[in-house]
Amino acid sequence: MKIFREILRIIKQLILLPKSIINFLFGNFYNDIFLSRYKTEHYGLLNLKQKVLIFLIFPESGLSKSHLRTLKYFIKKNYSPLVVSNKPLSKEDRENILKNCWTLIERKNFGYDGGGHREAILLLSKRISTLKNLFLLNDSVWFPINKDDSYIDFISNSNLDFIGATSHYGFERLKLPSNRKDFTRNINFSFNKNFHYGSYALSFSNKILRDENFLKFWKNLRLSGTKNIAVRRWEIGITQFVLKNKNFSHGSFVNSEKLIYSLKMFSKEKLIEISKKSIIENDSLKKIKSKFYFELNDFSKDELINFIIFLVSRQIIVFSLISFLIEELKFPFLKKILLKFDKDCSEKTYKIIKNLDGDIFKEICADIKNDESLNRYLKLN
Repeated sequence: MKIFREILRIIKQLILLPKSIINFLFGNFYNDIFLSRYKTEHYGLLNLKQKVLIFLIFPESGLSKSHLRTLKYFIKKNYSPLVVSNKPLSKEDRENILKNCWTLIERKNFGYDGGGHREAILLLSKRISTLKNLFLLNDSVWFPINKDDSYIDFISNSNLDFIGATSHYGFERLKLPSNRKDFTRNINFSFNKNFHYGSYALSFSNKILRDENFLKFWKNLRLSGTKNIAVRRWEIGITQFVLKNKNFSHGSFVNSEKLIYSLKMFSKEKLIEISKKSIIENDSLKKIKSKFYFELNDFSKDELINFIIFLVSRQIIVFSLISFLIEELKFPFLKKILLKFDKDCSEKTYKIIKNLDGDIFKEICADIKNDESLNRYLKLN
């Protein structure tokens, strides 16, 4: 079976190879020369300050109250929003954004998030070295989902140059466990070639912004119309750019490198709860969780921790442990895609949403009701 999957993967790569080559050679030309004709820039009502938020949106069901709440939150924190919409806006939506931003860019959705962020950063190119902080955010998440400022405070109070909300794929990827003994082995963490900070929320200090290679990274970023290639080039690419420069410090609000230590602070009962409330969308991982689900009560604390770390090593923490992150760590982000995976993932995510503050709950529910891709697995009143 494994050999068959590998053969299929190779065949798929060969089929997509011509498209990948064309994208690599001509993607930026296509975006910067041809698609730029359809790009529009609008000046908002706010002034440019020393801290800038680049907020990338793709409002499939139109601009929502949660979009505006995010903008107003950052304005309150003295950020000047630069909004990039990868989808054409209605006149009403455009006017609402312009009341709450410094500049608005509307563009074709080529290069996905990386393409949109690149557009905004090139617009800022002459001023970027003078900024105190640059924050990249996209609307794949609801933020903030609580009334706690710990994340923004973390950015303001830390001395880190590059900050993410979470990091991904730092834990080694072990083979699927066959029995309980497999959870006696610790899983190592490293800053490997696939390690990266989640691109849904990234913060850059002035030290990075005034480095000429930062701007070069964006100018030379190869855009692609293939989503996984586009994401890999910029999401992993920007993290690796920072890591290769030993002068830049980096970290994340949820420190995966210290996750094992953090979990040791909880009781065995809590670790069992964290394990059972994990949200899994990967089929092979679902089978593993199901296989050991009723044995978890007999696991030792170390085995439970290794079980949890195994889940994170196979599926990013902002999916698998989102309930734990929000309930215990005051994590202020919630990925919208969790509602799209399947019925089980959607229902578990909605339970989390129901426990949020009343006003935030209502805003998110309105988004869910207005977007069929978010409510397809839910029965809402």
